[in-house]
Amino acid sequence: MARSIPVPAREPRIGLLGGAGYLARGIRVFTGTPGIRLLGLLPALLAAVLVLALLIVVAAVVDEAATALTPFADQWSESARTFVRTGVAFALLVSYLILAVLIYATLTNVIGQPFFERVSDRVEHRLGDPPTGADAPWWRTLPRATVESVTLFVLVVAVNVPLFLLNFVPLLGQTFVPLLQALVSGFLLSIELCAIPLQRRGLHLGERLRFAWRHRGAVTGFGVAAFLLFLVPLANVVALPGSIVGGTLLVRRLTGARDA
Repeated sequence: MARSIPVPAREPRIGLLGGAGYLARGIRVFTGTPGIRLLGLLPALLAAVLVLALLIVVAAVVDEAATALTPFADQWSESARTFVRTGVAFALLVSYLILAVLIYATLTNVIGQPFFERVSDRVEHRLGDPPTGADAPWWRTLPRATVESVTLFVLVVAVNVPLFLLNFVPLLGQTFVPLLQALVSGFLLSIELCAIPLQRRGLHLGERLRFAWRHRGAVTGFGVAAFLLFLVPLANVVALPGSIVGGTLLVRRLTGARDA
């Protein structure tokens, strides 16, 4: 049975920018704490190599994939055919980049679960008043955490399918839809990044979704900032473990605990 999470007497009002600021704070704490740096970098580096290799494959076949998806355009004029297939290729690349960020976060969390739990727990103990689950062995939480990470990833894919189709709408698919995808994916990404401190407080996936929605401004700002930084090669290797620390700090703030 899940434990009840502490609710501050006065709800903190952090907002989008305040939530984004917790990513910067998390990276600063992570890079400035020698005892946790190596723990966070190893799984993030391994996952980054795997996702980058997949990106190279996708970039190599995107034109062929766009052609295969648009056989109806074979008889069109060259300009119309090129326009449609360029739009399809763009939609495929945007969708992969969005999924790649979430694949990266999910894969890194699964690989690095024991490492990130120790990182998060050290931050909790250093700041004081750690949750009662902060000393649970990682191997007890790994199976459920893995299942919930995969479930969340499936949810992200399901949400992005209609958004992917909207990418084919002229103008809308090249302007508003990518922005909407970044906001939605950033919100869901933050749930993965805050998973460890929320699990330590007894919240499983459904309860974490409700918690995130209650604090959607701060959570979305944090997730979108992480989403954008994860797109930057090399920076994402530091940004992901830093975001685990930032997520821990943000959860502490939202639950009324000291975050500095």
